Amino acid sequence: MLILILAAVLLLCSCSSNTPEEDVVTEEAEDTVISSETESFDLEKGTVMLNSGYTMPIIGLGTWTLSNDEAEESVYAALKCGMRLIDTARYYQCETGVGRGLRRAIDEGIVKREDVFITSKIMPGDYDRAAQGINDSLSDLDVDYVDLMLIHQPGSNDEAVYKAMEQAVRDGKVRSIGISNYYTKEQVDEVLSYAEITPAVIQNENHLYYQNKALQEYVKQYGIVLESWYPFGGRGHTEDHFGNEVIKELAEKNGKTPAQIILRWHIQDGYITIPGSSNPEHIKENYNIFDFELTGEDMERIRDLDRQERYENW
Repeated sequence: MLILILAAVLLLCSCSSNTPEEDVVTEEAEDTVISSETESFDLEKGTVMLNSGYTMPIIGLGTWTLSNDEAEESVYAALKCGMRLIDTARYYQCETGVGRGLRRAIDEGIVKREDVFITSKIMPGDYDRAAQGINDSLSDLDVDYVDLMLIHQPGSNDEAVYKAMEQAVRDGKVRSIGISNYYTKEQVDEVLSYAEITPAVIQNENHLYYQNKALQEYVKQYGIVLESWYPFGGRGHTEDHFGNEVIKELAEKNGKTPAQIILRWHIQDGYITIPGSSNPEHIKENYNIFDFELTGEDMERIRDLDRQERYENW
């Protein structure tokens, strides 16, 4: 009888000790799912959920090299054709034009401010006055907040600049923050060492011949998404990308242009992308990539084009 009682007690203790462990595993599993959902691309809606809790479109308009007048027209054309992501920067000197294009689309009822995701960047010349640089962006863009603010490139006082962006988030001037032109695990780890708010986005050079998959895989654990500038390789390299035999073959197979194949590859491979253009027809073409899908074999063929060859040294 005593033996039976002891056995029952041991069984009860055993069950009790397993319950918290099972709960922990369940919670960890739920956390993993949440993290995975944060960085998953919705190719039907054309958006991704950032680790900041905000939704970001996965294709938009880049405005590098555009004048204010060109930026106004290009932003207006992009918003009119359905794009909802606009990328600019203090260094580009076209934020005023971007703001005018946005205001025009709002005044005509094409969009509301909350429909549009605006990215800007603090330029190196403002690194010693980052808070004021953010205010200057808001003023030139004629908006109350920016959806994403990035450090444009590594500098001598990145921590102070990053802290200024974090304060801007607390002040309601910026919703999400990130970094640009940080290419290595070590560079990212340095930012993470002082960040109170985890970067949501890393915007880098990414294209057919430079696919930084190692960085993309590393930052997934933090829910950080990579964004591609120069998706076509940039001026002087576009024709090389469009003329690639694999890209031309896939374009013919899918009834699409080489530009559309490249952009579709970007978003299917988990990169936000921001092709630049001042041509309304090209902007429409760039956005029209949601009515087809590349196969797994197609994606592998494009991944095999990687040469780890960057064109810029920023």
